[in-house]
Order: sequence, then structure tokens, then C-alpha cells
Amino acid sequence: MSDDRAGPADRSSPSVTTHPFGLKSATRRADVVPVTPLRTDPATAAPVDLDRVLGEDALRTVFQLVVDLDSRRPVAVEALVRGPRGSGLATPGQLFDAAARTGRLAELDRACLRTALRAATGAGLAAPWTLFLNGSPDQELPAELTAGVAGARPVVVDLTERALTTRPGQVLRAAAGLRARGLGVALDDLGADPAALALLPLLRPDVVKLDLRLLAARPEAEVAAIVQAVSAQAERDGTTVLAEGVETEEHLRTARALGATLGQGWLFGRPAALGDLLARTPVPAHPLPVLPPAGPGGDGPTPFAALERRRPARRAGTDVVEEALRHLERHALRGVEPSTVVGVGATSPERAARHEQLARRAGFALSLPGADGRGEDVRGTVVLGPHFAGAVLARPVAGTGEFDLVVSHDRALVTALVTDLVRDAPDHVPVPVTAPVTAPVLAHRPAVEAGPPAAGLGEQVGEALEEGRRAGTGTGLLVVGVDAAVGTEGRCGPARAEVVRRMRRAVRSVDRWLPVGPDLFAVLLTGLPRSGSEGVVERVADALLMAVETSMDSHPDVSVSIGASLAPTRAHTGAEAQRQALAALDAARRAGGHCARIWLV
Repeated sequence: MSDDRAGPADRSSPSVTTHPFGLKSATRRADVVPVTPLRTDPATAAPVDLDRVLGEDALRTVFQLVVDLDSRRPVAVEALVRGPRGSGLATPGQLFDAAARTGRLAELDRACLRTALRAATGAGLAAPWTLFLNGSPDQELPAELTAGVAGARPVVVDLTERALTTRPGQVLRAAAGLRARGLGVALDDLGADPAALALLPLLRPDVVKLDLRLLAARPEAEVAAIVQAVSAQAERDGTTVLAEGVETEEHLRTARALGATLGQGWLFGRPAALGDLLARTPVPAHPLPVLPPAGPGGDGPTPFAALERRRPARRAGTDVVEEALRHLERHALRGVEPSTVVGVGATSPERAARHEQLARRAGFALSLPGADGRGEDVRGTVVLGPHFAGAVLARPVAGTGEFDLVVSHDRALVTALVTDLVRDAPDHVPVPVTAPVTAPVLAHRPAVEAGPPAAGLGEQVGEALEEGRRAGTGTGLLVVGVDAAVGTEGRCGPARAEVVRRMRRAVRSVDRWLPVGPDLFAVLLTGLPRSGSEGVVERVADALLMAVETSMDSHPDVSVSIGASLAPTRAHTGAEAQRQALAALDAARRAGGHCARIWLV
């Protein structure tokens, strides 16, 4: 989803940090967000409500070119839907905010698709042009898209990274449905959440879209991890990499360094009516290629049967099975790559502790307790990363106390197996949370109240939220509790102070560290891009947890819990954000506390 509102970057910013890839980010988070969304002055805006926009079919569509970065020749256009000009619903943000408030997002999604398709057909867009459309995994495709319109021109539907990480099963099912209709699939806004990198091999998108403006706000190490994961996906499956937000020649060089072959942005032209674009633009040489269907993999009624057909099972005792599982899970824990880890079936306390660690460290972790998700009594673990694949599944042999054990490192087979498990599982399957055996027993902590000494926190969040509203950005709040184990409260002061110092050093210079009480602190994140803001909050929390983990050996009696909130996505006022974060902190402490972080749902 290209942000066509962006113009050339402001070069007057006094302080910038340059990435090895050429990405630039300012030292203030407010400067990192390069675009101020278009806003309509309420005093001059025509009063337009969503009922009228949808009922009178008042949406309009503009189109932006996608070009080959080497030749700069066009290869595709992306449809961008807008509201009535000069109204209070003129921009995408205004439209979708209004739809979200009234519970009409699905209706607006359908209307946007219909409007875009009608504009493309009316302007005579046909192959070899490729058409990009913005989609949602839960939207019903309009009849125009299912009645063979894709045959007139290749169509690629964008699905967002956020949808993939929050509803992976639904996204995989939606992608399969799109491909069954001959449509391509693009993953939009990649880079905000490490889980998306772990899920890339499962989705196998035809196109991955990297937003240069989002990446400019990321630490160098995170950008390198994104580039490596995307490069591995492109090399393995042939996924095309598209850079969004290309506004200058420097951006063009950066996009190439990131491995992109296609680009989109103001350097190649602003969004315009499709008829005008087609009149002045040469026809592409060929349509954008889409990936061939995935090869055979998990071809069995159950995951165990799928593995057993390709890898013969061997009889093994409990000790051998547990050691095989332990070895694979430890490998996943040691890895630095974003991986997908699926735990299947019954688990021991030791394995539950490892799975809790995996849930925090892996890119994406899923637990299917009790059975393999299809009713078979199996225990096992499956791990899939950019450069590693492994599966260990064991099925008990009745009356023997032994197991049939199957182990595989065949990437195609493991990928198909993980894809089946994630696609068929209900979304938001909880990972079992059991306090690790090394976690201290926390001293009793009452629920944190929103009164003193936290009284001023809501006001500060409210002020930041109001500034964000004016700038079109988001505000994140982390509340951090630093607790002592039972019986150590009186002698834990120096250790607690050292843990706090480590966390303060881990906080980015653009964020504000706020002492709230003797064992309570807040981190205020301002100027967050609306797209991917939740991922930014989680990455800052991860940095805090990493700082804590490095001190656990020397300070084992100190535990840290983190609660989070995000405005305006989850909260609409500073007080509401404070209440959510404090409630989430209390939930984290009740769940075991030790380095736990819980969003309040």
C-alpha cells in the first residue's frame, strides 16, 4: 500500500543517522515519520458521512505506477481509493477511521475493490499491465473479481503484514483462495514485526513490498535481518521485491541495495487518473510474473502421516523422543533468525518452559495442545527458518510405552507441514504459559491503581496523543514493573537499581523514560507511524527484555513485567491508555511475571 501522500524528503533536518544500506533516519522520532497525512480543515470541509459516501458510490480511485528499477519502464499500477474531494472523508485515514468507528470496515473494503475494478475496466486497463489492489483476508471478493476479470489483466492483491502476524491462518487460507482464482498475492508493509519474516516461507508471496520510510526508522541490525530474510525468500521461491516510497535518486540507490527490482514513489510519478497515466506511459513489455504452485509436501491426512510417507518411522523410547525434541527446540532457541515454531501435543513441565522461551524469542510460535490439530495423538515440534528446517513427531504405540518417531530436515516437506498446521489452526491459539524453572517467586504485588504516583502519567500520554492526532501519528506506552522475589525485598535494592540502569540504556534516545514509582516506570513512544506502530512498541519492549536477560545470572531475584497500550489504535485518551497498560502489567505479573509482556486484549 504505497503512501502516495509523501513528497520528497525534507533535507533541512539537522541530525540524521545513515544506515549501511543508505537509509536515513532523524534522531527525533517525530522526524522519522516523513509524511504528515493530508487533513481537511473542519471549518471548510463539506459535511459528508460514511452512509452517503457508500450509498451514493462517491469513492474515487487514483493510480500510481510501479516501475522496473533498472529500466524505469512501467510494469504495473496500484489502485488507491479516496473519498470525495474537500470532504472530511477525503483521505484513506479519514475513510477507514470512520468505518472502524461504525463497524463497517468490511463494507468499505468491498466498496473500494468495486470502485477500483470499475475504474480499471473503464480506462481499458489490460494485459500486459498488472493491477495491484489492496485487500483484506476476511473480505468477500466482489463478483467482478471472481467472474474472470483477472483474465483481462493480471491482478495482485495486497495483504498486510499486520494481518499475517495477527491472523496467520486466515491470511494463508485467503491467499490459497486468491491463487485458486488465478490472482497473485503481495505482502505489504513488511518490516514492522519479526513474526512476518518467520511466516514468509508459508505465505510464499508473489511480491514483497518494503517501505523505505518504515525501514529508515529501524536499527541497522533489524534492517539487515529483514534484507536477509527477504533475499532468502526471493532466491528460494522467486518472490519479487518492490520498494515503496522511492522519492529521490538516493532512495533509488537504496532500494537496489536492499535487493528490490521494482519501485513505486514520487520519483516515478504521482498518483493520477488512470486514463491520464495510460495516455502518457509506454505499455509494459510483459506482465508481472507470479509464482508457480508450491510443490508436493504434506500429502497426508495428518502431519505424522505426511512425514511417515517420506521418512520411515523408527521405534523409540520416551528418553530418545524427549532428547530429539530437546535438541530441536534448543536449536531454535539458539538461532538468531526469525523462525516459525509449532509445538504439537502433550508437553512436560520442562518442555512447557522451553516453549514459553520460544514464544518470546521465535518470530512466530504456535502451540496445538492435546493433539496435532487433526485429532491424532502426537507430540512433536516443527521449526522453520530462513536457513533451517526441522521436524520431530512421535506417536505412541498402544500398550508398549514406546513411540513411532519420525525426524525430517527436508525443507519442502517441513514447509508444507508447518503451512498446513498454521493454516488449519484457529487464529490466536495461546502458547502455554508456565513460569520457567529459574523464575523467582514474586513477592505479592497488588493490582496497580491509576492514582498517585501514576496520576501524572495519563496527562503526559494525553498531551503526546493530542500532538500525534495533529501530526497523524501514534503514541505507545509501556509500563514496566521491577519486582523482587519473596524474602529478598529488603536486600534487592542495588540489584533492582542495576536492572533499571540496564533498561534505561536500552531505551532509544527518541523515547521518554518516566519514573512513576519506586518499582514502576513508563516508556513513552511518540510520533509512531500508524502502519506498523504496534510492532515498534513490541520491539522497544523486546529491547528492554533483552537488557533484563543479560542481567539475570547476576540478579536472579529481580523480575521484570511489562504492560503496553497504543493510541489511538487501542486507546483514545491518555487515561484510557494508562488504564490499559497498568491492567496489562498486572496481568503479566499474575501470569508469572518473569520477563513477561502482555497486551491487554
